[in-house]
Amino acid sequence: MKSLYLHNLGCSKNQIDGEMLAGWAEESSIRLTDDAHEADIIVVNTCAFIEAAKVEAIDAILEASRYKADVCEALYVCGCFPQLYKDELAAELPEVDGFFGVDEWQKLLSEIAVTGVSPSANPFLKRHLWTPDHYAHIRIADGCNRGCAYCIIPAIRGCYRSRSPDEIIEEARSLTARGVRELLPVAQELNSYGHDIGLGRSNQPLILLLKQLCEINGLDWIRPLYLHPPACDTELIEFWAMQKKLCRYLDLPIEHASNRMLKMMGRGGRKDQIRKTVNLAREAMEDVVIRTSIIVGFPGETEDDFKELLDFVREIRFDRLGSFQYSQEEGTPAALLPDQIPEELKDERQARLMTLQTEISSEINLERVSDVEEVYVDSFEEDSGYSITHGRKEMPELDGEILIAGQYQPGTKLRVKIESATEYDLFARPVEDN
Repeated sequence: MKSLYLHNLGCSKNQIDGEMLAGWAEESSIRLTDDAHEADIIVVNTCAFIEAAKVEAIDAILEASRYKADVCEALYVCGCFPQLYKDELAAELPEVDGFFGVDEWQKLLSEIAVTGVSPSANPFLKRHLWTPDHYAHIRIADGCNRGCAYCIIPAIRGCYRSRSPDEIIEEARSLTARGVRELLPVAQELNSYGHDIGLGRSNQPLILLLKQLCEINGLDWIRPLYLHPPACDTELIEFWAMQKKLCRYLDLPIEHASNRMLKMMGRGGRKDQIRKTVNLAREAMEDVVIRTSIIVGFPGETEDDFKELLDFVREIRFDRLGSFQYSQEEGTPAALLPDQIPEELKDERQARLMTLQTEISSEINLERVSDVEEVYVDSFEEDSGYSITHGRKEMPELDGEILIAGQYQPGTKLRVKIESATEYDLFARPVEDN
């Protein structure tokens, strides 16, 4: 039996493509392996969102090519990188046997399949999950129409395309039957769901879909990702607050807080709208967690713009904040803008931003000491002796962790008491129910 090693890079949306390829490869009598040294076939599933992702992809391809020289029979590259640069990559990397874009995983499957296999009308049903068994992402739409000046996603993934509610619910039920207890609905942004297939406007289609997901027996937590801040209206927030299965966790990528920068970035909202959305969520859900992402070093960003951003972060006190440096991506409007920011200044500004966020995160975590919360066990670290868990307030794989001394079975749900805190992680112990 031939074996396949799949190296997934990039976001959860890209990982889902890899999970479908792997799942259907198993259906075609291919064995999956997590050891590249023993693989007959290697597939590198790439990201190309920013320059750093491209560098990571090239490194992974070159590493895989060394295995091919030893034991591997065939090496393929798929995903976002060849979607943008298929011809260039083919010329530069002759050791790769084939390049496939983001919508071509079925073509790649036919190339590697041992026995005949034809993906069903809902190919998502055969995904091989790379997450722990108790949680999974579910892609409700692909592509984006927002047209942010810095973003290459529309060139890679195309226009916004919603999946049908029936197909999504069928997949969600299938995942639940396999033991998934936490579902993470994901799209480039959720608020546009259903607009392109005639399901309604505003947040009505999203609300209806989330309501249907909440009605699935066996699902415990639902954590939707990601929201467009200006599109989050009162109706959506009030609905969210009433649903027990929806984690009170809002991922609101604001990207900046200077109105001048937001306009140059092509973002839909302005600072007052972002503030209004956050305040609305905190009024409706006292214990809500707000996560955001921020770009530093966008072309033309002045010190005054950056200080305005820092002041806004101090004011809002985001529970979670990730940042990345602006990357000058060929084919985006921002790549042609004057006043590109030097790399050293990007480094300095990102360090200042994250120093501030570390202080805020430390204070927020300390406020949780003595709280009793529910968590799911994700894994066990033999070196440290701790079980790694996450609760409703932590996005698995991205946020800080809740650590418990001792080994617990992944997928176990526990009630724990928070005993101590660091800047990003918490330490807890299990408690008995009264």
